Amino acid sequence: MFTVPGLLAATLVGAALATTAAPPVSTGEAALRPELARVVRTAAADQLIPISIVMKAQATRGELNQLGRMSDKPQRRAAVIARLKEVAQASNRDLLAALEEAQARGTVGPRIRPLWLRNVVATQATGEVILRLTQRDDIAYINYDRPVGEEILARGPVNPAGGRSIEYGVELMRAPEVWDMGITGEGVVVGIIDTGCCITHPDIENQLWNNEDEVPGNGVDDDGNGYVDDIVGYNFWEGTNDVYDSGGHGTHTAGTVCGDGTDGTQTGMAPDCQMMILKFWNNFSGESVVWEAMQYAADNDADVVTASIGWPHYIGPDRATWRAVCENTIAAGVAVFYAAGNEGNYDPPVDNIRTPGDVPDVITVGATDEYDNAASFTSIGPVTWENVPPYNDWPYPPGKIKPSIAAPGVDTISCRHSPCNSYTSMSGTSMATPHAAGAAALLLQANPNLDHFGVKEALMETAVDLGEQGMDNTFGAGRIDAYEAVMAVMEDCPADFDGDGDVDTADLLFLLQNWGTSGGDTDGDGDTDTADLLYLLSAWGDCP
Repeated sequence: MFTVPGLLAATLVGAALATTAAPPVSTGEAALRPELARVVRTAAADQLIPISIVMKAQATRGELNQLGRMSDKPQRRAAVIARLKEVAQASNRDLLAALEEAQARGTVGPRIRPLWLRNVVATQATGEVILRLTQRDDIAYINYDRPVGEEILARGPVNPAGGRSIEYGVELMRAPEVWDMGITGEGVVVGIIDTGCCITHPDIENQLWNNEDEVPGNGVDDDGNGYVDDIVGYNFWEGTNDVYDSGGHGTHTAGTVCGDGTDGTQTGMAPDCQMMILKFWNNFSGESVVWEAMQYAADNDADVVTASIGWPHYIGPDRATWRAVCENTIAAGVAVFYAAGNEGNYDPPVDNIRTPGDVPDVITVGATDEYDNAASFTSIGPVTWENVPPYNDWPYPPGKIKPSIAAPGVDTISCRHSPCNSYTSMSGTSMATPHAAGAAALLLQANPNLDHFGVKEALMETAVDLGEQGMDNTFGAGRIDAYEAVMAVMEDCPADFDGDGDVDTADLLFLLQNWGTSGGDTDGDGDTDTADLLYLLSAWGDCP
């Protein structure tokens, strides 16, 4: 009989399997990740496939946190390392022996590398050996350990036949490693301000935000928010509920945020988040249309707003209003992302970042390629507000460093709008920005208590430093590493009320005893309610 947490876990596992295009290669104890399953199916019989084998036995966060409370730093480090080694060595002996036997037969490569920092064994093996490994009960899963230098994804429009590939930016930012922890953006609403979206695309149709207070198609503003039949968002440019994509840009950015790979390519950073479609016409006009879209997002409980747009300074945007709109949206609890722009280094430095990417607190995103080089088109900082009243701050030099962060944005594969299926390739900071917003959705599922500044800090402090050491005006803090950012925010385990490193019955009882007060609040709304109970159940077990 399932416990409540067990039933919830089973549901989540079922949902994860349902989004995997490639069928399982084996029904054994250990699972092959989809990309490895594809490689195994197509490999020659004697081909040695690079793999990483993740063991079930792992030192728990609880015990390592307990060791981490030791006051003496050298002793603490030694104790943690000793425990990690102990767990690995006690659990991988049989596997290593089996691999060495296969190595003698030539079906495992010359290097077998047991790792203790995370209990993993890395090696190369034939498909036959890999399939046998899936029958073991001491292995959690086996990954394809992609060879260094291998092309991650083909250029140009693609629609893979069979199997499932992962868009290079999603993989480079380590989103699949976050998904392996059960964090896929579930429960996080991302408002996407763009040219609309083809909402029937197979990769998108199941990730749409639903306004539950509105009755579809009745021509009435049921929820009284000023917008009639706003079921998945709204068309602010034309004042209708038709969020059709007028150019393809919006479907592409939406796919990078939340596309789930149903049509064959995993384009989305957060494949289970919800997309609130906020349509406008993507050109250098209609500033107030975007402000309205941001207002709608804040008023309808969006967690993130991402906009792959911006106004060059020579267009004369209302910078002061933009700054106030952005700051107020942030104050309302929304994490705000804007593209840096595609001016390269053509304009004077303080006029190179577009508005509102130049707003100091906004998370401004620059673009990199698959090799972590700066894109030739990405706009560079710094910015200044010294001549923009009433702010008159950030005088130049040195000004404010921008962008805040960088993400892949060159030859990005994402969803196509016409026809409304398959994929296409685009480049721009427009493509980098939804990568970053999708990473934010992962962070906010991992730690719902984060605000805009918590998201920003986590992304920047864990970024892969590129260019000049530290912050610079090309990469900001560096290229986003979603896995490291999630790990950083998950160090805080809101449902672990007694601080023992586990979310268990004691924490459940504490929450129930504090129902209706602030004592068991996990999401920062000041009340212990159903949302907190659901979060506790989803985090049941070791703190992640």
